[in-house]
Amino acid sequence: MIDLHVHTTYSDGADSLIEVLKKAEEMELSYISITDHDNCNAYKELKNIDIKKYYTGTIIPGIEIKCGYKGRLIEILGYKIDTEKMQDWADVYYKDKTKTQLQKKYFDILYKNCKEMGLKLAEDLGNSFDPEKEWASVCIYKELIKYEENKSIFPQGILDTFDNFSKKYCGDVNSKLYIDKTADYPSVQEAIDIVKKCNGLVFLPHLFIYKWADDKEKFIDEILANYSIDGIECMHSEFNDEQIEYLLKLTKDRKYFRSGGSDYHGKNKVGINLGEGKGNLQIPEEFVENWK
Repeated sequence: MIDLHVHTTYSDGADSLIEVLKKAEEMELSYISITDHDNCNAYKELKNIDIKKYYTGTIIPGIEIKCGYKGRLIEILGYKIDTEKMQDWADVYYKDKTKTQLQKKYFDILYKNCKEMGLKLAEDLGNSFDPEKEWASVCIYKELIKYEENKSIFPQGILDTFDNFSKKYCGDVNSKLYIDKTADYPSVQEAIDIVKKCNGLVFLPHLFIYKWADDKEKFIDEILANYSIDGIECMHSEFNDEQIEYLLKLTKDRKYFRSGGSDYHGKNKVGINLGEGKGNLQIPEEFVENWK
């Protein structure tokens, strides 16, 4: 089995790089890719440790880049990249857009908009928010669900899960809590260009998770028609069997490479295990053998 979509503490994962390597070894995964958001710092650490002491499989260099698409954020995966060249780009591009700066900015906007909606929040919530350790939307969500009266202000089910709140509501351009983050990230084309400049392959991950895309198949067709894509993540923890079969057929018919991954974040995404996802994954080696 393989897992080509894994996050560590270098972005929003809960496990350190070495913890991930140990778990991958326990799972007997033959291939993994560390795909932290917008940086390749894990690969700097890999150069300074005896990898085989922790993991005896193959590590494919990777990154997941957030990028702007029609006023919303989506992601692309870059594989087989020159990680040093990619990190040089990230260091320059995000120099004035660090996680701390961005999350503090997003927190202030969300808090103000929540107040304007009449939502109940602790007045001193900003004092306890740590942008180094938590996403602004996570902090706000945890506070909102403390008060039963907040639920009646949102559409039904929005506060049931953080995923609904974040992707289906905050990610909706018509929502009162929507934040246009696209100015803080590269466009889809810019992200593709930098992956190509770093000698990598461009893959589209988790295409069915974008809750704002009412017609998922139309959204997929638009992306494929407008951008130069090498492959598609056909297996993901959030996909059902029908979605997996759809992407397997699409990649076969249109001759795209395939990848698959759990999108592992450790305890930051409860119920998703490395290599197994929600128990629905068994990603075959043949996916990566065609392009590695």
